[in-house]
Amino acid sequence: MLWSAGIGLGKAALTLCAVALATTVYAGAQSTEAPGKNLADLSIEELMNESVTSVSKKEQRLGDVAAAISVLSNDDLRRSGATTIMEALRLVPGVNAGQVNSHEWAVSARGFNDVFANKLLVLVDSRSIYTPLFSGVFWDFQQLILDDVDRIEVIRGPGATIWGANAVNGVINVVSRSARETQGGLLYGGGGDQDGLLGGVRYGGQAGPGTYYRVFASYRRVADFPLPGGASAQDGWEGRQGGFRVDHYPSADTQLTWQADMADVQSDDDRVSGYNVNTLGRWTRRFSGRSSMEIQAYYDRVVRDESSRSLLHTETIDLTAQHTLGLGPNHDVIFGVGYRDIINQMWQTTPVIQVRRTRSHLELFNAFLQDEFKFIPDKLTLTVGGKIEHNSYTGWEFQPSVRAVFKPTPQSTLWAAVSRAVRTPSIVEAGDVFATTAGAPFPGPDGGLYLPTVVGNAHPVSEVLLAYEAGYRVPASSMTSVDVALFYNDYSKLISSAVVPRFVSGVPLGLAEIPFVNLVGRETYGGEVSLTVTPVGAWRLTASYSYLTMRLNGTVGAAGFGSNASWPQHQAVLRSSYDFTPRTSLEVQVRHVSAIPGAAAYTTAGFRLAHRWGDRLELSLVGQNLFTPQHPEHGAELLTVTTEVPRSFYGKIVWHF
Repeated sequence: MLWSAGIGLGKAALTLCAVALATTVYAGAQSTEAPGKNLADLSIEELMNESVTSVSKKEQRLGDVAAAISVLSNDDLRRSGATTIMEALRLVPGVNAGQVNSHEWAVSARGFNDVFANKLLVLVDSRSIYTPLFSGVFWDFQQLILDDVDRIEVIRGPGATIWGANAVNGVINVVSRSARETQGGLLYGGGGDQDGLLGGVRYGGQAGPGTYYRVFASYRRVADFPLPGGASAQDGWEGRQGGFRVDHYPSADTQLTWQADMADVQSDDDRVSGYNVNTLGRWTRRFSGRSSMEIQAYYDRVVRDESSRSLLHTETIDLTAQHTLGLGPNHDVIFGVGYRDIINQMWQTTPVIQVRRTRSHLELFNAFLQDEFKFIPDKLTLTVGGKIEHNSYTGWEFQPSVRAVFKPTPQSTLWAAVSRAVRTPSIVEAGDVFATTAGAPFPGPDGGLYLPTVVGNAHPVSEVLLAYEAGYRVPASSMTSVDVALFYNDYSKLISSAVVPRFVSGVPLGLAEIPFVNLVGRETYGGEVSLTVTPVGAWRLTASYSYLTMRLNGTVGAAGFGSNASWPQHQAVLRSSYDFTPRTSLEVQVRHVSAIPGAAAYTTAGFRLAHRWGDRLELSLVGQNLFTPQHPEHGAELLTVTTEVPRSFYGKIVWHF
């Protein structure tokens, strides 16, 4: 019944959007009403002056940071028509976000992409959602109300000196708007052929002097995706998320934040179910324009049941403190400490995966120091830093970096960086925790039959990256900006599975144990370039191109483990955002992704047409993946159902009250 209602509402919304928007584009052109923001409100210079915090854990001007960074603003998210952060990340150069099936994604930066992409650190309000089980992300738990996201900061390249282990190829930090910025009510709903039903509500108010709050809830129903032959994969699912945030300002220089939310997912065939609950508290005090302190703590719990993999329960407690200090007119220091405690439990749910030890415990301690010195004020800045980290698996790790910024002119920035980053082994890679069948039985040296089985390593070693980067960004004119980044990455000790197995006798089958070992090295190099042009105040064009090539050093392991090098060599995105009037806008996107193993190259497009009535009501029609009825975005994955991504349409109504 719920599914039928969702489809009915979706079709109704589509019809309403098509009729209303078609009639308002021309009528809106004659409107004299001016409320709301259009593209002319942000000039090229203002875009370069936008503040970011993820590179150094302090506010910096985007145009001056010594890193390849992109920012998706709240306006970018709204105009894109994306319903999830994963869809929005497709617009970022150097990031590959491929949909594997209706609820699973493969998201990474600068290579090594699969469902278990393990070299990208993902944060939501500085809370890590990177799971220690397989060193990846459960993307279907991330059902944020995008209207409440202030921005998404995406660093391509290592961020380990500040964020620690696993920030190897990049860092994604989703930054929410404060409760003070989301006062009043928001209600949205809609649906279509794939997003059968989507809706959410948020209300923000004031509880007293200097105290603001918001509460929110969202729901999403996704239809089945098609298999390559066109048959249904029967992988439809639904998800919910709800929570609250409170921001208290006892003074102009102090902020206290407390937030919590819970998300759950449930697939139609019961192959996937689970929930994530978390709560975070943060105290921030600013002593001066260049001196501040922050203390943060969070608790995170994940319970997930996957019939093709295992049942798991993970609890994380994280504590951090940092202090930013201005030591003189040209000298800034930031330092901090942190502790994380992770308890993970796994239970066997399928014969393919055998859980040998149900409980595992991981502790991490860290301290970092970063020193920024302006040798020539407003001209030449050098930043040197390092992070020392200890974990239960590999012991002490050191992750240093050196970054330099040179400004040939006040508007242009030339930067370079050298960094070392590590990825610590995941729970399944370390110790005698789990084993998984990797093929059909075969004769062993004694003539008996042995089942190939991948197992953990009792003495794991971290993967290591040495990264060399350089870039240049400049507003070429009042209407044009250019951002170029180049990189060379040298990976060593990459974890793969051993070529020669260990034979363990058994009846009726023995085990040919294939342990994870550090036996692969790779080199990658490439770059990204993005161009933003504003021909007129109401029209903005953004184009980006990404190139990456990879070279293997060493031997790929048995059964293909450790060969997760799935990455398109070429990616290109073209976006056009046009405001017909201050109330009517059209965004069109065209994307090209070159071939990867198991998925041919594809070019696709999408659009969002929207109209606002006053400051309270907005109606939009969105089309996605328009050029073909369906196309694959990822190749086959172990223990994963790989589908194709269908063409889709949905309508959405947003009401502010």
